Amino acid sequence: MNKNGQTLVMFVIIIPIFIILLAFVVDTGIILKNTTKLNSTTKTILKNTYDDRLNDNYYEKVKKLYEKNNIPTKNIQIEFNLDEVKITNEYYKSSIFGKIIGLKEYKIKTILKIKNMSGKLIIEKE
Repeated sequence: MNKNGQTLVMFVIIIPIFIILLAFVVDTGIILKNTTKLNSTTKTILKNTYDDRLNDNYYEKVKKLYEKNNIPTKNIQIEFNLDEVKITNEYYKSSIFGKIIGLKEYKIKTILKIKNMSGKLIIEKE
């Protein structure tokens, strides 16, 4: 008995499933890469600029550091007081394969703050 027709049908059914799975993996990788980059850059910026938090040009300094790392600063928010700085940054990254299921872009967001606790700088995620 010839089973070539059954193999072709199974192939036609399984290929789209593999393509969708591959698309999901690629988009998830893009989201994780951008989220990790945003978080690590924000932590570095908080550590390196904490001492300058009371200067008049603090916002511009933080913004330049983000731009130097190719991270958008359109929605950046900085809140600070005497011993704490909180940075919130979010941007949207275009989806490559998410368009198939109706997602045109993904939201990448971080909220981190740094505190001075007994002379030690502590970074917390909100």
